[in-house]
Amino acid sequence: MHSRRGFIAGAAGVVYSGAGTVRGLNFEQMAVGLLFVAIACGACMMHAQSDTYWHLRAGEDIWRTLSVPLTDSYSYTAAGRFWPDHEWLWQAVAYVLHGVGGFPLLLLFGATAITAAFVAIYRLMVGPPLMRFWLLLASLPLSASVWALRPQIVSLALLALTVSLIARERFIWLPPLFLLWANVHGAVALGGVVLGAVTLAAVVQARARQPVARRRALVLLAVTPLCALATAATPLGFRLWRYIFESAARSHQANINEWVPSYPTAPLEIAFWVVALAFVVLLLSRWRRLASWSDVALAAAALALLPLAVRAGRNISPFMLLVVPAASRLLGADFQLFAVPGRPAPIASSPLRLNSVVLIVGAVLGVGMVTTAWALPLPRLGWHPISEGALAAVRACPGPLYNQYDEGGYLIWLAREKPVFVDSRQDPYPAPFVLEAEALETTGNFEATFARLHITCAILPAASPVAPRLHRAGWWASFADEKWTVMQAPGVLC
Repeated sequence: MHSRRGFIAGAAGVVYSGAGTVRGLNFEQMAVGLLFVAIACGACMMHAQSDTYWHLRAGEDIWRTLSVPLTDSYSYTAAGRFWPDHEWLWQAVAYVLHGVGGFPLLLLFGATAITAAFVAIYRLMVGPPLMRFWLLLASLPLSASVWALRPQIVSLALLALTVSLIARERFIWLPPLFLLWANVHGAVALGGVVLGAVTLAAVVQARARQPVARRRALVLLAVTPLCALATAATPLGFRLWRYIFESAARSHQANINEWVPSYPTAPLEIAFWVVALAFVVLLLSRWRRLASWSDVALAAAALALLPLAVRAGRNISPFMLLVVPAASRLLGADFQLFAVPGRPAPIASSPLRLNSVVLIVGAVLGVGMVTTAWALPLPRLGWHPISEGALAAVRACPGPLYNQYDEGGYLIWLAREKPVFVDSRQDPYPAPFVLEAEALETTGNFEATFARLHITCAILPAASPVAPRLHRAGWWASFADEKWTVMQAPGVLC
């Protein structure tokens, strides 16, 4: 009678046993594989939003002029004002990808970044595969809250890479990583917060006078200022940090949705608070289990991002990315879900070849769903946000154009002949003007703003309160469908 001892070679998908070699996947490998198929397919369904389009326009201008645009040329209300474009590298790459393969290729790039982030995070987790599976699965709704075709998705990948390098003590790679990150997106500030927190944790550990801990702390104390210096190698130099904080403050002031504090008033925010409180309780009750440097570094990194996630909803996703491996470390490598005390946890078993077939079928179905959505394309993808009829009416309309905040980015790319009233870049516009534009959108009181700026044309979504006010004032519709209305002032003809 043969004893059944075995181990898994995950990369090869082979299970070895005393009875011989059987090719296939066990249940846990299949479950984890299906989870990553779902993550990749979900990322391939990210939508293009208003930001996506002005990023494409900026990328086009970068390649056309071989310089980074630092003054506004897309609006008439902020024309010539300074624009701290700190996302230029994403724009240049996104424009090339879109030019070569359209939105599908750009989506593949973004989906690769997101999937890579979750692979890196999964590899930082400890414990049985099914426990890691459930932790990662539970985090997905909150982690996916910022998935859209904009540079934030690359920041998620770079954040995951940063904590991976820190946990594995590959500190020498951090300065070049921060150099790259600073030219991609302002969320490099999150990397700075994480690096500062783990450096502080290393200094505290070094007080134990262990040579390894002291050496680690000294290296981090040397690397951290080098990372700060690396972020100066951008078109903005050290001014980058000033504009990152100014932009965040302006966004809070203007009540931009993703910058609003995470009050527990909606399902997403309530779920975040449940996770945050559970993490704090877990940390307070099990912090003594943080034995290795990786354990301490991951817990410190997640804890450092918690206040930022409370302050702004957009930071919930980066926090969730780090809290999952930190929680797994606090639970410990021997933690078992649904285990009966005194009895070993059961090993999930099912036919190995069948598991492989299920994973392959799941992947094929996922690819089929994604390609079908792209072929249609599904409206939620945002590839055609404004109808051609509405765009033609905008191009033909004389005089300054009024548009709402969310639509400006679309028009910068799709109707480039017409400078916009406002758009989601926000930074070039004076803060009082952004608040004025927000008030106009919500109240419909257009008279003072339109008179001051001599506005004679407007593109409005169907639900806008401005449209009926304009109609009563004698404005007429040069185009209208179920989503958009293009209106012109009385006496203005195309």
